[in-house]
Amino acid sequence: GGGQSGGAAGCLLLCDLQQRAVDATRRRLEALPSSGLLELDFRCGDHAPVLEGLAAGSADLVVFNLGYLPGGDKSIVTTAEGTVRAMSAAEAAVAPGGCVSVALYPGHEEGSREAEAVLEHAARLPQGGWSVLSSQWINQRSKRSGSPAPSLLLLQRMH
Repeated sequence: GGGQSGGAAGCLLLCDLQQRAVDATRRRLEALPSSGLLELDFRCGDHAPVLEGLAAGSADLVVFNLGYLPGGDKSIVTTAEGTVRAMSAAEAAVAPGGCVSVALYPGHEEGSREAEAVLEHAARLPQGGWSVLSSQWINQRSKRSGSPAPSLLLLQRMH
């Protein structure tokens, strides 16, 4: 919750599949001079159960950065099924006017499946309740593999 005097202005919940990513993010955020403005809650694990544990309408923003940790173990990836489940939970958790942001990385096999499933899921959201934007560089491809460039999906809960 925001606006309490004398305490944190809100809570930032961070979740990743790899403890290495959680630890690196913790070090970076806690080193910032303004780190006391937000309560920081770090979790290692699957994003779906974490989001399913949030109360309806309790989040202003949910950000997904999918795929694998650069420089990390590329066998540990987010999956199409898990991410669609997590997106459904995020949609329930986001308050009216709030947003869900999804960075999609189709440059590996599961990432391609995941991007397709996420976009199909988002396209089915009701027009009256959600505004959905998909943004992709259409003239950029990986120099190594020829795979499509990352894309960004933005969902805003209208009411």
